[in-house]
Amino acid sequence: TPSATRCGGYTSASPRQQLSPALAPVHQAHGGDWILQPALSNAPSIAKLLPPVAPLSTLRLVTASRASLHQRPAEASSLDEGGVEVLSACFRAGRAGASTDHSCVMFDVDVATGDIRRGTTSAHWYQLGLARARRCPLFSEGHTVEVHPDCGAPVCGEVIPDMASIASLVREAHRKLMPGVPLVGWDVAITAEAGVCLLEANLSCNFFRASFDERVYFAFAEALLGRLEGKAGRC
Repeated sequence: TPSATRCGGYTSASPRQQLSPALAPVHQAHGGDWILQPALSNAPSIAKLLPPVAPLSTLRLVTASRASLHQRPAEASSLDEGGVEVLSACFRAGRAGASTDHSCVMFDVDVATGDIRRGTTSAHWYQLGLARARRCPLFSEGHTVEVHPDCGAPVCGEVIPDMASIASLVREAHRKLMPGVPLVGWDVAITAEAGVCLLEANLSCNFFRASFDERVYFAFAEALLGRLEGKAGRC
């Protein structure tokens, strides 16, 4: 029976007998444990914001689950979406020629409306070696970027389509898959082949410099730490 992966209603089956001659030996050499999926490309609404040769460019949304504050998160997670809140969103506009959107400009996104705000970079995060560290500024200039630096396409002022559905998707995923995990960073792609696609969950995540309500976040963190301290005291 072929294994299948589902992404936004898009199912890809990869039975071993259908593998190309080039892939079959590699698959067999690794015990047949690979999951092979079709490549995805940016939807036109996203591609217009990018240079012609750009990687799949994703949204990063961070959610917080209030069910994690309870002793039994699975029971505390109700059927509605009230227990999970989207704290932030950013659009990672991939750079020309990059293999992934780890090389990107990070544009802040309004969670409620999908409006794209100004962007910033994180290139200084990934400089390896003393020589590069000396040449690289310790901090970026902040959110000053309005157009894609590789092609001049306007990004700030554009709108991520169907942002409400994207926010609902990550809230549902957090509530159903891992209600006991306090914070999750979700990578979501808007693709030509599959529409909105939930790519992965990051359990050690950051905001990628997106704006967020500090009052809400700090209150949540304080409540969570209080629960953990209480639990430790009972051990």
